[in-house]
This record gives sequence, C-alpha cells and structure tokens, in this order.
Amino acid sequence: MWEYKVLPDPSPLTPKSILPLKHLQNPFIRMTSPTNLKPGFSSPDFSWDNYIKYRPAYPYSLWKRIYYYHDSHAGQYSVAHDVGAGAGIASQDLAPKFRHVIVSDPNDNYTNIASERLISQLGSPKEKFTFLQERGEKSSVESATVDMLVVCEAIHWMDIDLAMEEFARQVKPGGTLAILHYGRPIMIDSPRAQEVWDQMFDVWGERNFYRDEVHTRTIRNGVTGLDVVPFPPENWEHVRRIQINTCGKDDAFSMSVKHTDPFPSRVGKEDVKEWLEDDADWLDEKYVQWLKGLFASFIPAIPEGEIRELWDEMEDAVGKGKRVKFTWPVVQLLATRRE
Repeated sequence: MWEYKVLPDPSPLTPKSILPLKHLQNPFIRMTSPTNLKPGFSSPDFSWDNYIKYRPAYPYSLWKRIYYYHDSHAGQYSVAHDVGAGAGIASQDLAPKFRHVIVSDPNDNYTNIASERLISQLGSPKEKFTFLQERGEKSSVESATVDMLVVCEAIHWMDIDLAMEEFARQVKPGGTLAILHYGRPIMIDSPRAQEVWDQMFDVWGERNFYRDEVHTRTIRNGVTGLDVVPFPPENWEHVRRIQINTCGKDDAFSMSVKHTDPFPSRVGKEDVKEWLEDDADWLDEKYVQWLKGLFASFIPAIPEGEIRELWDEMEDAVGKGKRVKFTWPVVQLLATRRE
C-alpha cells in the first residue's frame, strides 16, 4: 500500500514531509507514434492567445517548490531548458533565475511565437535565450549541460521512455528535472455542475480517445497523474511525486469519466509520493461564459452548438449571473540527476 500524507502549507516542503513508498513497478505497454501524426496543438484552429487566456498560469507556489527543491540539492542557475515550451509560458518564469534559457518545441512556428512573446512583448534580452524547433525525445542540446530541465503540460504528448532517456543525458549531475501536469478543473461545492462538466468531457473524450495513436497515448499517459513516468534509479534520485488539489479523487486527472484506460503505474519503490490540498494558487472562480472558452481550448474543440443543452444545464447548475468555484488538479514531479 502507498503511504498517504496530506501536507499542510504548499511550500517549502521540508524533509520531514518525505515518506517512503512500498510499491513495485508494473510492466508497461509502450506505444510508439508515427512521426506523421501530430497533436491538436499543431492544428491551424489552435490559438495561443486563447490558451494563455483560459489555461492557468504557472503560479508562485509551483516555482517556490521547484526552487526550494533545486536549492536543497545544491542546484546551480546557469542553464535551464524548457522542453515542449509552446509559447514560452514557463520560459518567462525561468528567465529571471537563470543565466541562459533554452526554449524548445517540435511544432512549426512555436519557437517564433515564444521569441516574439519573450523578447518583443516581455522585454527579455535576446541573448538570454536559445530557440530550438525539436522534439523532447531527441534534442541537439549537449550532454550534461543543463542545470534544470522543465516540462510543463507537455510530457504526456511524448514517447515517455525516449524523453526520459534524453532528459537524463542533458541534465548535469546534481541538476533538477521538474515536470508539471494539470488536469481539467474540479468543481467545488457544486456537484451538479461537476456532473454536467463530466458529461461535456465524455463528449470530448469520445472524439479524442479513438482519434489516432498520438491522442490515445496522450490521454492514457495523463490519467494516472503521471504515475506512468519512470525514474530509473541509475539516473535519478530524490524523486518526489506531489499531487496538488486532487480533492481526494482517485480519478482527478481523468479527462473523461467514460474513457479512462491508463497505462500501468511505474512509480518506483524509492519514489516519494505526497498529497497537498488547498493550494490557493490553483483555485479560481469564473462565470459560465469563461468556462466555454476554457472548454474550447481543449483540442479538438467541441462547437458550443453541439452540446447546447449541456451548457444550458451548466447555467442552471451555477445560477444565472453567478460564478462557479473550481480547482485545478496538479501533479508536480521533481528529481535530481544522480552523480
């Protein structure tokens, strides 16, 4: 059985909060994806402006935990690599801390979008960054040159085994690997709103789960809160798996109630698993109109007219002119590259 502990204040997480796990690894069925299949983020209908507007920013508590962990293992602040960077949302938070930030993404034009945001819009010096269009599973970054490698809301799209081998190659001994994944929001204090929300994502899951190999693999990777990500002990130590604001739900990271076929867990025997509730940085309240924008940010978008009755039910559940309170379930993985 896993040992379970609910942590108090989100950070700093002291060594006293660490609990050993007694868990054997399960066999893993690996799926490889043809290179001609691309995720929905490569769709011409995808909008980074809407993504930034409706998806959660990476908050203070997230970075505080990362840097506290990094400092506790004598991590350095020379080079960071933001893998699967998209528009550089995490890169903008790494830039003030590191001398240099590598920004990489496999999708066409995304590094140009990141460059525009980071340099032209946010005013960061261009010499601070290197922009690379490449996959997380195969990088041109030199071996043992990265002090911190960050993957935010991206690893579930990757061939995880290949990506983890590549991350281990890049990170310096003593450096930090930090991985973040959030699921869809959990409604608080409104069971009816949650029920309607589940029905909407069942429609979305029906369209995505069987769409192609890439999307099926991606959904299966994320269902368990990244328990599917392995940390081979020959490469990594001090592994921590922190689940945040899951409201005690075993299926907190399921995108669809009906489509929950996860890969087997690969949590290591020495991995530390922790639960943290009530991180206020991941709580929010919004009107139903905003929820429509958020739902549309999950690709492929389901046209509002196709589920109009469900949106009407959501309006009734929330109440006209009222906001619904929700939390984002989050998993944060931290590991140190073994010497």
